Amino acid sequence: MWYKKYAVILVIVVGISKVEGQRGRSCRTPNGQSATCTSIYNCEILLNVIQTRDEVQLKFLRKSQCGYDSDPLVCCGTHANYAKTQSTVEGRRLIGSGGQRNTQFTRNSLIPSRASCGFQETNKIFDGVDTALDEFPWMVLLQYTNSSGYPRWSCAGTLISDRYVLTAAHCVTGEILRKVGTLSLARLGEYNTETVIDCKSPRNCNQRPVDAGIDEAIPHPNYDNNNNNRYDDIALIRLSRRVTYTNYIRPICLPEPNERANIGESVSVAGWGKTEVLNRSPIKLKVEIPIAEREQCTKQFSSANIVLTDSQICAGGQRGRDSCTGDSGGPLMKTSNKDRSQWYQEGIVSFGAQCGSEGWPGIYTRVADYLPWIHKTIRN
Repeated sequence: MWYKKYAVILVIVVGISKVEGQRGRSCRTPNGQSATCTSIYNCEILLNVIQTRDEVQLKFLRKSQCGYDSDPLVCCGTHANYAKTQSTVEGRRLIGSGGQRNTQFTRNSLIPSRASCGFQETNKIFDGVDTALDEFPWMVLLQYTNSSGYPRWSCAGTLISDRYVLTAAHCVTGEILRKVGTLSLARLGEYNTETVIDCKSPRNCNQRPVDAGIDEAIPHPNYDNNNNNRYDDIALIRLSRRVTYTNYIRPICLPEPNERANIGESVSVAGWGKTEVLNRSPIKLKVEIPIAEREQCTKQFSSANIVLTDSQICAGGQRGRDSCTGDSGGPLMKTSNKDRSQWYQEGIVSFGAQCGSEGWPGIYTRVADYLPWIHKTIRN
């Protein structure tokens, strides 16, 4: 093929020297997109730049170099040019921005420390997808009431302090308020929405769930209802009163600034969302899914005209294993590397393609990128 004849010219154009052992490693494109270092002959979008002879694109190609072994290696993303939109807001780096995340913030004493958050009483392991009665005690159900006074459960969230719930921005503003109703209350300590006291056996029952009113719903200031990419899809809900912690009501940990799951690592999603046989499950369910490979996820969603940022996580992509309708705002969770009995929140359920579709991971808001905003916003 034509490009094999120009391998020597290619090395000169790209301007790289021999660097061993880089092929297959994760990297970042000049646009800040997470990608994989691979042979340029496997990256058609950058290979075609050589024929264009466009100076700006050639500069992008040179900046994309990530080594050389038997072939020139490039960081192969979904673009062959610099993105036109460059913006860095509250620690979120858009593809095309050279800015870095803002990880500097003053910790808010109202948010529980790692000494007390993220622990649960349960030590039971269940097969299948049902949770234990006291598993994930930070899970919160959100209720909406329409103009006729009819209530409906339609989103989830997580308790992060005795007064605040973390959820998705699209759960507190925009279309959901028009189609479902006004956000009216948060329910904590729930397991089965069809019974008041839930039991696994005569001697294994939980307590009555706790309902708390909504004092204020606070979507991230940069969230745009009209943007299909759902950047900054994160919100805080201030409850009308403080709640008391029990075995069934406890806060989850927020991540540390640089704490994140690696590609392939298992993370968990829980909620009362849509299942294969029900419009929504009355019982709190869970599923384990892997963190998805970033490059493939980005390419998949770009085919649907969705441009992802580094503040969005791809997870799942396996048939039948996914978060789904009704799980919105709920948590993507992982156990701490320092203590496997402690959980922190990696992400927030944001959006996806068809539930549980092969090759289409779910998209989650990366909580670590919004720590400055969360700590700044929470008040007494």
